[in-house]
Amino acid sequence: MRKFLIFLTVTLLVLAVVGDFVVKAAAEKAVATELTSTLELAENPEVDIESFPFLVAFFRGRLDTMTIESSDVEAGALTLDEVTLTLDDMEFEPGDVISGDVDRITIDGGTGEGILTQRALNRALRDEGVPVTARLTSGGVSLETEAGSVEGDLAMDDGVLVITGPGGISVDFQLPSLGGRVTFDDLTIEEGRAILTLGVAAGELRRPG
Repeated sequence: MRKFLIFLTVTLLVLAVVGDFVVKAAAEKAVATELTSTLELAENPEVDIESFPFLVAFFRGRLDTMTIESSDVEAGALTLDEVTLTLDDMEFEPGDVISGDVDRITIDGGTGEGILTQRALNRALRDEGVPVTARLTSGGVSLETEAGSVEGDLAMDDGVLVITGPGGISVDFQLPSLGGRVTFDDLTIEEGRAILTLGVAAGELRRPG
């Protein structure tokens, strides 16, 4: 009898682990499909949902944290090499996820970051026909022009990336809208790249239209 109880316990634990894994994978796939439309992405992002125990949280319709990673996020000439968002306290209908047709997710807000590389910035400048090459360093931005190297500035203003320099150099790039729920709050320049700090407003994530 004791051996049977041990066997039964182990079997139930294995089934719970397998079930947890299967449901988690299915939920991440369904949510990724929904977020592709909601955040206006070209491809499905990588989604990692965290909650423990997952099955209990899932069937309750509330999960703790979800991390979204998407590459090559475009907005006109400008491309962010990577965007990572962390969403908190998500609520949803479990039945929608099981059916694979999620049309509403409610979140309690979130944070994130976008990576703009020097290569992507210079590609955008070339595409816009601007005869300037930017170099990003921890000390700021330098601009290579026909007249030589000059100090420049890289900043964000209401969803627009602005690069400026002496002699009337001023170029605006629209940043990705990401469904209108994401704000671009701050910018830090490092060697060869700029890191954009993002915020995500609390509320419902719905498909556009």
